[in-house]
Amino acid sequence: MSIKTKMNELKKELLLQEASILFEDVGYEQMKVANLAKGVGVSIGTIYGFFESKEGLYLAYIEHQIYTFTKELEEKTVELENYEEKLKVFIELKFSYYCSKREALNHSVKNNPFFFNTFYKENKHPLQNIFTFQAECLKQINRNLSDDKAMEMAYLLNGFTDGYVSRWFEVQDSLMAKVDEACELFMVMVKSYKV
Repeated sequence: MSIKTKMNELKKELLLQEASILFEDVGYEQMKVANLAKGVGVSIGTIYGFFESKEGLYLAYIEHQIYTFTKELEEKTVELENYEEKLKVFIELKFSYYCSKREALNHSVKNNPFFFNTFYKENKHPLQNIFTFQAECLKQINRNLSDDKAMEMAYLLNGFTDGYVSRWFEVQDSLMAKVDEACELFMVMVKSYKV
């Protein structure tokens, strides 16, 4: 890899880090690319050269958050042997990410509740590793689940927890207080499934 390529990768990473701070502080609508450019000392054209648009920058932010989430999920569950506990960690971590990044994700959830579904269709599926992790856990919890049914239930778990997030954005209650409830309700469905 050439020095120029490495420098460009480093620039892109640093721009994304600074953009993440702005998205999380002021949200998508209020984040201005001009402010980002001024804050980091580059031209707006430089930012658009890496990300094409504000939306492209936002999608890169989302991809980075998914990557970070996946790594953290692996770290928090690697030593756990109880598969229900692993899924509870997933729910808790997902809810905590939404809570800590509320401003940045508000645009996606409120303006397009199906944002992530659309995002998946336009990009390689960034959550595939998470769904595979969930499916493996679900197969251990209910041995009646085939590979296909376990993967289907992993997608259902994602939608199920997304429902809690959407409701939280509307009513402003404590999302973290819903972790046990979400886990218990979903486990009832998983355990009751028979071929």
